[in-house]
Amino acid sequence: MTPPRTLLRRFLGNRLGSAAIEFALVLPLLVVLTASTLEAGWIMVQTIMLDRALDQTVRELRVGTFANPTQQTMREQVCARAVVLNDCENTMALELFEITPAGAGYPTDSSRCVNRDSPIAPVLRFTPGGRSTIMFVRACFVVSPLTPGLGLGLALPKDASGAMRILAKSAFVNEPI
Repeated sequence: MTPPRTLLRRFLGNRLGSAAIEFALVLPLLVVLTASTLEAGWIMVQTIMLDRALDQTVRELRVGTFANPTQQTMREQVCARAVVLNDCENTMALELFEITPAGAGYPTDSSRCVNRDSPIAPVLRFTPGGRSTIMFVRACFVVSPLTPGLGLGLALPKDASGAMRILAKSAFVNEPI
């Protein structure tokens, strides 16, 4: 029978599992880094597509080629152009209103977004304005993070339903006739 001291020396001198331990320590960090990179990229793609779609729609509105705009038709135009936004028409809030010359620039009130936990849609301002008026448009898209429990997805600010907000806004002057 081998004495316990000899067994202990042999056990402590054995390095066969050291690579597995290093792997087990590094893997979670690598998974969190990869998930955060994917999350940041997907948020960036959605933000860019919402900005681009809103800008294209606003251009039509500004030059007068968008006849009789309503909140619903404008939302449909933005959603048709922002192809990567999932369930866009139900999860995007859209505001359009005039900025008065006496005002101090961009509105300071917070943007109103869709609350997915409530069946009641927020009441939003939508006034197309007249020619040569300064207009402000704001879109708020509500989306769930890809990885809500990992890395960046865990750190993002979310509402009660676990969704985050992507905002796009623009100001323009309606073209004179």
